[in-house]
Amino acid sequence: MKKALFFVIFIFFALALTMAVNEPKKIYKLKKAYVYLDESLLISETDLNCSYFVKDSMPQDIQVVAAYQRDDERKSFLDYDNLFIDKGANDGLKVGDVLQIISQGKRIGSLGRYYLKESLAEITNIYENRSIIQLKNGCHPVHLGDFAVPFKPEKTLFAKKIDYQLARIPESPVNGHIMYLDLTSHSSASITSTSNYVTIDLGEGVVARGSLLLIYRVLKRDLPPLIIGLGIVIHAEKTNSTMKILDANSDIQISDQVLLLPAEKEIGAVAPGGEGDENIPIVETLQAEKTDMEDVPVAEQKDETLTVDVFFEFDSRQPKGDHSGDFATIRDFINAKSEYLITLRGYTCSIGSEEYNLRLAKERVDTIKDILISQYGADSAHVESFFYGEREANFDNSSEAERMKNRLVKIEVSGK
Repeated sequence: MKKALFFVIFIFFALALTMAVNEPKKIYKLKKAYVYLDESLLISETDLNCSYFVKDSMPQDIQVVAAYQRDDERKSFLDYDNLFIDKGANDGLKVGDVLQIISQGKRIGSLGRYYLKESLAEITNIYENRSIIQLKNGCHPVHLGDFAVPFKPEKTLFAKKIDYQLARIPESPVNGHIMYLDLTSHSSASITSTSNYVTIDLGEGVVARGSLLLIYRVLKRDLPPLIIGLGIVIHAEKTNSTMKILDANSDIQISDQVLLLPAEKEIGAVAPGGEGDENIPIVETLQAEKTDMEDVPVAEQKDETLTVDVFFEFDSRQPKGDHSGDFATIRDFINAKSEYLITLRGYTCSIGSEEYNLRLAKERVDTIKDILISQYGADSAHVESFFYGEREANFDNSSEAERMKNRLVKIEVSGK
């Protein structure tokens, strides 16, 4: 009897061991505990066209020399004002050319000279050695004696940003310091905060436009650093960069330190036997780090997907028509699943500025998210949001009929 019982136990353990060996496993190789939030407009047209930079010198071939209409009382000029520049057709300029008006400031320590982007200007009339320009999209007053350079449009940056409150200092950081604060008033401020610009002592080769930097302060050597904010590089020179403050939980000061954060693509997972790295959601990364467990799927299941488009009237934050039936379908879908994810993507038509349309898209997504959570039982932890505004439009905005199709929130629900 004992021999038979021993034999049965041996067979049971042998089968269990064989199943464990053959069961597929996914092993996560964790790198950083940085959390990437929903996409947003990190670098706007205002940041690109209205900020400042510091460099050794730059050519000033085109000068603003006079006002179009004589007015000795005028000292500064704004949008729609007309001015003369000292270059014309003989210098290769032509009607319709767009220029960037820049003012030169004082030298900033050993980093170089300070330059402020003041306004754009379009050439409206041209002569052999003179041109008339009209100011537009200005951010700062233009003065006689300022200079102009050909305008080269740069792309805005619509991307994810890091939740800096969950970030931690890496073992070997690439770090620098804040040298000057908010030079847009031609002198450095003593403190600054969110949405302002600062100068840091990290330049080209170390950072580039779009680099995210953690801002922190060392209070005492025996204490951990105090993390106080997040910034993004909008302009890089050889010796320094201009950084925009994205978030700050306290005032930022000169000599606060910054460190370069890893790009989102540096966070990933690998599956044995797979080809290359496989990206995984950061939520899974944090869960795996907390539990220190491997993800061992019991059985492979195919995801099911439900899609719903919710349309909006022009400039409206409320859904167009009655979508209660669609929302009820989503509720029934997620209630039947053990796991699900709701992805909301907000769009607008092209009427209005890019920044306004991004805010409008976000507000539309927030409306749908609130409806699904408060009225139809969705869990906020299972809802992710993206705001595209007029970007990546499905239709070309060439007519009102086409623009109507771009005013929507696309809902995609996947589950198994």
